[in-house]
Amino acid sequence: MSSEPAPSSAVRTAFGAVLRDVVVLVGVLTVLGGLVGFLVRGTEGLWGALIGAAIAALFTLTTALIMYATADKPIHVTTASAAGAWLGKMVVLVVVLAVLRDQDFYDKVVLFIFLTFAILGSLVVE
Repeated sequence: MSSEPAPSSAVRTAFGAVLRDVVVLVGVLTVLGGLVGFLVRGTEGLWGALIGAAIAALFTLTTALIMYATADKPIHVTTASAAGAWLGKMVVLVVVLAVLRDQDFYDKVVLFIFLTFAILGSLVVE
């Protein structure tokens, strides 16, 4: 009898680690981005970082959660779940950006920089 975990168990463990790392990444980026944004651009910079954190969390955490939840499912279920979630996230992103477009309570540069670091960080983690 082998002591190796079943493939779905190993995959679930790997996605659990990714999920944990993504939560840590978003948390660290939120604190650092919020602090730097506030120091550089004041309250508007803080809001830019917080909005960026919310968008980054939506994208990275939902992907990691879906992969974790469907790790032991057939590939077509995982693929359909990921594609459906991606479509839903795109709709939410377009709505959020449309609502925020003419607002001036946040700094757009801080938001852009925050999202850039979040994307690069999530690529490293995932």
